[in-house]
Amino acid sequence: MSEEFNVFSQDGGIDPSFWRGLTEQRISRRGLMKAAGAGAGASLLLSSGAGATALPNKNVGTAKWWSKQKLHHTVNFANWPLYIDVLNGKHLSLQHFTQTTKIKVNYYEVIQDNASFYAKIRPSLAAGQSTGYDIVVMTNNNPELGYLMQNGWLVPLDHKLMTNFNKYAGPLVKSPSWDPGNKYTMAWQSGWTSVAYNSKHVKNPGDSIQILFDKKYAGKIGMLSDPFELGSAGLLAIGVEPFSSTEKEWAKAAKKLQQQRSDGLVAAYYDQSYIQHLKNGDTVVSQCYSGDIFQANLNSKYKDLVLMTPKEGLMLWTDNMAIPLYAQNPLDAMELMDFYYSPMTQAVVEYYNDYICPVPSAKQQLLHPTGWDAAALKAMKPSIGLPTSVTADSPSVFPTPERVKLSKNYYPFKNQEEINAWNNLFLPIIQGA
Repeated sequence: MSEEFNVFSQDGGIDPSFWRGLTEQRISRRGLMKAAGAGAGASLLLSSGAGATALPNKNVGTAKWWSKQKLHHTVNFANWPLYIDVLNGKHLSLQHFTQTTKIKVNYYEVIQDNASFYAKIRPSLAAGQSTGYDIVVMTNNNPELGYLMQNGWLVPLDHKLMTNFNKYAGPLVKSPSWDPGNKYTMAWQSGWTSVAYNSKHVKNPGDSIQILFDKKYAGKIGMLSDPFELGSAGLLAIGVEPFSSTEKEWAKAAKKLQQQRSDGLVAAYYDQSYIQHLKNGDTVVSQCYSGDIFQANLNSKYKDLVLMTPKEGLMLWTDNMAIPLYAQNPLDAMELMDFYYSPMTQAVVEYYNDYICPVPSAKQQLLHPTGWDAAALKAMKPSIGLPTSVTADSPSVFPTPERVKLSKNYYPFKNQEEINAWNNLFLPIIQGA
């Protein structure tokens, strides 16, 4: 069943939170699959390093290894821009962490995309040296997280130190398909790639991804220019789970998408700019990112944009915290990572971020704060410009059971040959070849 969110500022204007650049800064990384064959990191096969030679983290992350680690009261955290609570240039959650633990956090907004950041840290890891970071945030729907795991360049986590995670983590991030048992990762935030439509022009949308292939909207359908997102939509449209798909099924999905283009249904293949075309009416149906529709709905002018929950599923992506091998402060890193699984901490982060929250019980903290988050949320409210209930009541932040069930995982590429095969099928569609 499709769901409509008409959340907007009371005065009809653009809420200050709209200008935070939440999705524009974050979603730009999705074009990286295009360059997967050309990036410095992409030349490394996922299977490399996994042969007869022991991985460099073979004796790292064991109970004995963790028992020898000491707190250094410093942690270096590498993250994406505009992805944590901010008030007057300060991060209230990080300030509270330092006040309560005496651990200083050096926070670096240095990750613009997975491939370039991986290319930056790979030489140090290959040389057996520290990257300079104790926590890095990498996405599951790009190959680089897999490279780090397969080459033994991540530290296995100490689950005894994951008290908050074990108690509060939601079903979308506990033991995910890309990291069974959370051996190496803990989710930071998540989002969906789905379908959106303009309810002024689309009166009977139904609840299927097949709306993207409906000839009644010919020339008014927007598709994404990211081949991974495009191919995943094609697989869902032919009834195939992307995570367990085969190259033969990729070819069938590509055929359907090529026919969609040949029939003149597609207005264009867009990058992040798709949202503006959906707003101004160039398109009336489009592939979309959930955060963009949430933000658009904050403005009464765009309350007719609707995020659909297709019965075939929504593609779920997750940015994951991990500790790179040779990190200088792994114990401090574990303390910080688990701190972000406190419902009070997540309430503060989510009020700013508005992505899929990894801690479902943070919803109650947003509605009825009970600890340090009460003062933080109150202080943030003038700059956010919305009551905390807007975030708490959004299915884009705290998913309904239906959305949880329909969340689908991306295909986990096993090697460079598979990446090339995927791109060879879907890039020509985007490029009009």
